[in-house]
Amino acid sequence: MPIPLLASAEKGPFISAHRGFSAAYPENTLPALQAALDTGAHVAEIDVRLTADGKLVLMHDATVDRTTDGKGPVSAMTLAEVKKLDAGRWFDRKFSGTKVPTLDEVLAWSKGRLGILIEMKNYPERDPAFIDEMIRTIRRHDAASFALPAGFDHASLAEIHRREPDWRLEMILHCRLADHVHAAKAAGSILVSHEPEYCVKEDVKEMHAAGLAVLTTLLSIEHGHELLDMGVDFFEVNDVQLARDALRHLGRAT
Repeated sequence: MPIPLLASAEKGPFISAHRGFSAAYPENTLPALQAALDTGAHVAEIDVRLTADGKLVLMHDATVDRTTDGKGPVSAMTLAEVKKLDAGRWFDRKFSGTKVPTLDEVLAWSKGRLGILIEMKNYPERDPAFIDEMIRTIRRHDAASFALPAGFDHASLAEIHRREPDWRLEMILHCRLADHVHAAKAAGSILVSHEPEYCVKEDVKEMHAAGLAVLTTLLSIEHGHELLDMGVDFFEVNDVQLARDALRHLGRAT
């Protein structure tokens, strides 16, 4: 059964864990995803990049420098080389030995227990092999019901939609558009992600009328009141407990 995207009076808003429970665990790792699930997140946003030998691994930055003990661009490393890196010690010594997971490993781990929003880090290169491997991986795990390709590069989303028209996609924005609905439809997206400064109640209303769900970042418990009034469907956070506390404060604990 597909994960729900539209909140209602009975269900939601939903919690999206940004790079997993990244406030307390090393981002984009299985421990961060497990903690997000255990703490009550409904979905987790992850970032994926393509290795030199065509495998998708979880990594936000173009290089491995910030979040591992290695150096250099992901695109210049094979999967075997990425797997030798320690992706936990930089965050806290107790996470030493944590590995960079592949998208395959994440989808096999989730099995639909936690929705996965897969931000594609394929811009500006737009290597066609990236889209090919994204589609193959989701198909391989029969994960279209719980894994949504996502990205700022709307042309890539449109290409996935052309090839897999029944898949649900997430369009990510870094500005307020003149027409969110037509932009989302052109990219084949059903979920639209905004920065909080560009999330406006009238836009949310228009998107809901078109059947689109809306995600934005929760900044504080008090901010939750504003987002609930807007009708936002997903509160995205680094700290999953903050979102749980905000929902409880709003009388919407899930």
